[in-house]
Amino acid sequence: MNKYLSLALVALAVVLALASGCKSKQEKESLWGVYQEPIKPEALPKDSGARELQIVWKKNIGGGASVGFALLKPVYYQGNIYVANRTGKVFSFDSQTGAAQWTRDLKTPIFSAIGVNDNFAVVTHDNGDVTALHANDGSVAWKTSLKHQISAVPVIGKERVLIRTADGLMIGMDMRTGDIVWRIKKTTPGLSVHGDSMPVITGDAVLAGLANGRLIANNVINGSDYWETEIARIRGQDELERLIDSDAAPIVQGATVYAATYQGSVVALQLQNAAVNWRTKISTRLPMAISQQHLFVTDELGAVIALNITDGSIVWEQPAFRGHGISRPVVLNDRVIVGDSSGRIHTLDSASGDRVESKKVVSGAIVGIITADAQVAVFSSAGNIAALTLLH
Repeated sequence: MNKYLSLALVALAVVLALASGCKSKQEKESLWGVYQEPIKPEALPKDSGARELQIVWKKNIGGGASVGFALLKPVYYQGNIYVANRTGKVFSFDSQTGAAQWTRDLKTPIFSAIGVNDNFAVVTHDNGDVTALHANDGSVAWKTSLKHQISAVPVIGKERVLIRTADGLMIGMDMRTGDIVWRIKKTTPGLSVHGDSMPVITGDAVLAGLANGRLIANNVINGSDYWETEIARIRGQDELERLIDSDAAPIVQGATVYAATYQGSVVALQLQNAAVNWRTKISTRLPMAISQQHLFVTDELGAVIALNITDGSIVWEQPAFRGHGISRPVVLNDRVIVGDSSGRIHTLDSASGDRVESKKVVSGAIVGIITADAQVAVFSSAGNIAALTLLH
């Protein structure tokens, strides 16, 4: 059963739960990357008064960015920011000035974007097509129709484009031609959260979290199996309670893999053999961030949590953002940065979790946040993209 049919079952479950007076976990689905408990947010306490964030440039990339569920995240690559909107337009901007390098209108709604390397920028469409553009000028290199609903942002590496589909496929395509080189099929549960985690390439392996709470490692060139392990165990009496989707992309640092599941745990594993180093019970479905000492997580309520990467112990927890539709965390210098559903971004001291600054940046909910080149960039459901620097 694919995830879009699953969403219909979720809606039915919500109706039944409300009719019976029970609160359903599915009430917490919101715009795109926000999936948190429907708790009433409290007013944010005052920040420190510091004014470190400076907007460098801001643009609106136009129509359709707020229409329907999509996985549209900007990406930094070699001095440019690549981003796409729902109506089919793909953009490359100079990350420092915001000057447009190129724009390409593919005239087909884009579902997930964007995977970039030296040669190509890859997007996927609502109809199951995958389009690769030449990264230098936006011209179309190839287009392949997979005839499957795409469920994650495409990833490029080791001469492959990696695609995940809603019915449990991971597909390795030839980067230069779009030909399918390999495919693997994994069973998906009847009920799962919208979207899948992005695959992560490390060495000759590709890692991916599954909707059944497992993590797999395969050879990126030919798709052969390395290992598969359980990172969360299915529990509960009904499908909603048993939902343990792994939508957070794994993070690799050195010889350790960090992975997480919704209604499950954050886990540190050994890359070579998947042996567990530690496990901490935190529920999340948003991507995590890492520094040399800490792993940063946004939990299902919207609290931001720092874990010790050595043993998984909680170093600090910042609960002020609960109910505010907080994004994934990112790290820039000694700050942890998150966005919220009102278009504001917030900086936290990475050592203590104390709030430093809050700043209104864009209209619409922040659904994409990235860092690179001493900048942070955000993208909103209203189609606004902004780049900022941190002055300290």
